[in-house]
Amino acid sequence: MDGGWAIFLSAVVTGAFSVVVVLIQKFKKENAKDHDLVVNMLKLVYRKQNTTEDKIDKVSERLTDHIQNH
Repeated sequence: MDGGWAIFLSAVVTGAFSVVVVLIQKFKKENAKDHDLVVNMLKLVYRKQNTTEDKIDKVSERLTDHIQNH
């Protein structure tokens, strides 16, 4: 193999690995976005759960008061 082919082959290998690195970085970025979305949804579910628990506590207190009045 002469010097020209060696340079050409090394350029092809370098280019191929560069494409692989770019694809990995793209998937890594998308994965981070997905995780952020899931975290935000879990925070919303947590807030809604707390609101629901507060409402249940209020209804429970009212029901207890009503039963005691009878």
